[in-house]
Amino acid sequence: MKLKTFIAMGLLSMFSLGSCNAQQKDDTAKKELHYTMNESAPKNYYLLTMSSNGCNFRILVNDIPVYGFWDEGTYSGSYPINHFIQKSGTQKLKVELYPAYTHEDLGINSEEPLYIEIKKRLDGQTLDDYVAVLTNPIPKVQKGIPYYEYECSFEAEVPYEITELDELVDLSQEPNIEQQVVAKYNELKDMYEKKRFSAFQKQFDTRNKRIWVTNYIPINKGEKDDNEDIERMKKFYKHVAPIQNYEMRFFGDKKLVMLFSKEDCTYAFRLYDGGSKMWAIPFFLGMRKGSDKLEIVF
Repeated sequence: MKLKTFIAMGLLSMFSLGSCNAQQKDDTAKKELHYTMNESAPKNYYLLTMSSNGCNFRILVNDIPVYGFWDEGTYSGSYPINHFIQKSGTQKLKVELYPAYTHEDLGINSEEPLYIEIKKRLDGQTLDDYVAVLTNPIPKVQKGIPYYEYECSFEAEVPYEITELDELVDLSQEPNIEQQVVAKYNELKDMYEKKRFSAFQKQFDTRNKRIWVTNYIPINKGEKDDNEDIERMKKFYKHVAPIQNYEMRFFGDKKLVMLFSKEDCTYAFRLYDGGSKMWAIPFFLGMRKGSDKLEIVF
């Protein structure tokens, strides 16, 4: 089957904070995002730009996948990465390079298969004001090899500090973790297909607020945009694909887990319309210290 681009469906496609009612107040408090914001510090935006030649790739920031390309040909584009930066300081960058789809026999078919930059700009500036923070750090690669991995770091300055990952356990040490993950995916599938949309939206509360905080988005705007997305989902996507033929992977120092489809390398949780259209939804599950339940935390 033809491989597809591995990408989140935009920053604001993960539903509303405004769906909680009075009976849900206590549970909401337990899932509240923990963060601090220094309103006097610069509000920087960070952007990852990519251009590939003769390879497929995955890029991770702080051990969390940001973007991947799994297809024939070349790719050129950019993606915002603030929501993968938890606080100011040194950030980890990892690049995984693979042969291009349908050209696996050639290996990685270029000495310079991927060019990347990380840029930043201040809030209120235009796209033309981005300045480079990290430029093309990947050394030349030996042509024909089946895999190449590169790691480095870059510095970032943001006004917020999010401590969510500090509150999570190492999932690789949890017994029966795969069964628990599949059960959670099926719980979400059941919510959606039984049209329990408020309950489904609420599962994404912590994730949504992290995206809004790290991208300086007012809550009312985030709620509005996310509610428009859920209405579009309800209108066009009635079903969730079966949770099967997947690969489970740990991220975030093994505190986060996600299922990927083996069919096309995208996310295993995907809505579909019964025909050819599919909406793959990215989310990471985690378990808080003192809890025995998985939840969407990232």
